[in-house]
Amino acid sequence: MTFTRKSRFHYAWVILTAACVLSIVSRADSASFAVFIDPLVAKFGWKRGDISFAYALAFLAGMPAMVAMGWLGDHYGARKLMIGASFLISAGTVLLGTIKELWHFYLFYGLFVGSLGNAAFMVLLPVIVTRWFDRHMGVALGIYWAALGAGPVIFAPLFRWLIETRGWEGAFTVIGIVFGVVLLAFSALIRSSPHEKGLSAYGAEGSSREQRIPAASAAAPARLREVLTKRPVWLLTGVHHLGCAGHAIILAHVVSMATFRGVSGIEAAGVLSMIAGISVFSRFAFCVLTERLGGRAVLTMAVIGQSTSVLILLFANEAWMFYVFAVVFGICYGGEMVGFPIINRQLFGPTAPLSSIFSFEMLGASTGMALGGWLGGALFDVSGDYTWAILASAAIGYLGLPLALYLPRHRKSVVFGSKAVGTT
Repeated sequence: MTFTRKSRFHYAWVILTAACVLSIVSRADSASFAVFIDPLVAKFGWKRGDISFAYALAFLAGMPAMVAMGWLGDHYGARKLMIGASFLISAGTVLLGTIKELWHFYLFYGLFVGSLGNAAFMVLLPVIVTRWFDRHMGVALGIYWAALGAGPVIFAPLFRWLIETRGWEGAFTVIGIVFGVVLLAFSALIRSSPHEKGLSAYGAEGSSREQRIPAASAAAPARLREVLTKRPVWLLTGVHHLGCAGHAIILAHVVSMATFRGVSGIEAAGVLSMIAGISVFSRFAFCVLTERLGGRAVLTMAVIGQSTSVLILLFANEAWMFYVFAVVFGICYGGEMVGFPIINRQLFGPTAPLSSIFSFEMLGASTGMALGGWLGGALFDVSGDYTWAILASAAIGYLGLPLALYLPRHRKSVVFGSKAVGTT
């Protein structure tokens, strides 16, 4: 099929579909980490804190990879990078079935899958979606993030079932091969921008761009060095770091929290699936709200909601209480992480090095995920239960509130141009 400027079917929808599939599959191992802990403890007798370090390692080792992927994506395009990442994720998942020592788990999960494999997809896909849509950008990115949130709904119980029925080795061999085929096929469809297909972004044809893109797009293109001198990018990075540290404690350990308090393994895995399922809808809604209300209002709501909802876990001792928590937490957790690509385009304009900007913000997110994933297990090993981990999650999240409130107030604030507006 040929897609022309006047075609009724725009290639942007192919990009969005491919991005959704890639986001679900590429993050499946990482999003389902919580269901790995108990089987690894039972199989090898490893400490939970030691197992959790693989979760931290995935994000720490991924930091330089994300910066590199952002720069390479801005300069050379995304498709080849994603094809290479597809091979790493597939091989790493298959090799997870062969582990005998703890360092094997660190290598195959922490490096192959969690960091090097995920980096290209995490940084490049949401930015690509914003480049392909002028109209309905919030809707498109909301669909993308909702798809990403659907991953644990599908894979957390699937991983648990496969591990219990086929064993650790058989489960990961099958999953790794299937992942490789799907990732390679859909990566081949990706184009970094409409220009690679001789198109303009969806919604740009036959109408005034100024009606759809915030005023920042009219300013001169921003260079990464110039962007990094401005306050908003560091405020956004800080919010992302603290928000991710707070919810990583929960995402990495909520299954173990539930089983520790007597909930069955399948029901406990369902808590993680419920969080992810609810976040599918909240991710979509918060993207639309970010486009309309701006980052300050939306991030403030999400930070307060996420940090407060965690306190429900202090009183949860039955399955239904964990599921109540999952609903409330899922709404707010889904909103904390999704609006950054939209906010970046609003503040810095569509011609800015958006992949590089987002990669720096993802550094904050990755250090937060690393800290939270490790801290939850370490606090359990020290105290013997999860009370301090729950309190730490709430406290860390609340620290992001003043940073969110200090962001520019208006959604069309201009950071670059002849005048700097909204940077205070």
